[in-house]
Amino acid sequence: MENLKMSSEMTFDEVFSLLEAWGTEARRKTNAKKNAGDNQFGVAIGNLRVLAIKLKINHILAMELWESGNVDARILSTMIMDKDELSANEIMEMIDGLTYSVLVDEFVYNVIAKTIYADELYNELVDSDDECRGRAAWDIIIAKVISENTIDRTIDLDLDNIISKIENEMKDAPRCKQESMNRCLCEIGIHFSEYTQKCIEVGESLGKLDKRQVPKGGTSTYAPEWITRGIKALYKKNSK
Repeated sequence: MENLKMSSEMTFDEVFSLLEAWGTEARRKTNAKKNAGDNQFGVAIGNLRVLAIKLKINHILAMELWESGNVDARILSTMIMDKDELSANEIMEMIDGLTYSVLVDEFVYNVIAKTIYADELYNELVDSDDECRGRAAWDIIIAKVISENTIDRTIDLDLDNIISKIENEMKDAPRCKQESMNRCLCEIGIHFSEYTQKCIEVGESLGKLDKRQVPKGGTSTYAPEWITRGIKALYKKNSK
């Protein structure tokens, strides 16, 4: 990557060509398993983040990249969008039809959760039958829960109702949405000590949602284990 010229002056064609050059077959296969579709190059997220830093906020370029329909270009576009240039209706139109969980997550964490429409969009998306729309809703709550801004973490967060909704609905939710609901439960348990025990109990009640064996060096998504591990990591971080 060090030999590639990247700057904030790059055009759409230059960026698109760079993304194509960075793509790998292995990454495309991995993405395809997560419903990324065929319109992708297979670029590592780390490379996209490096490029986004060089490009800086550039809403015009971001929208050109989004309109290409290419998954890698769209992920990059979420990193350089100006959130204040988007309306709630535009965001909803952009969410419609998304099938790739990584793109949904990046769009929410980089853009949607930072807009003034976040709560409105959560309410509109949370009960959607579309699993990626549902995932987006729970990502919005996750973004609030893990925010280091205490205002973000306390406004419009009815944690009792959120936990109850997860407890009652997560087991039957489609996989893509379920993953985000499970993470939300875990993040609440990690970041709000008064809810830690409740979240662990809910996690125990729901059981292991992913029956596959955790690979060596991997991390469990089973809520009680995730929460315990996350609390230790947070304590270590805050102790530095």
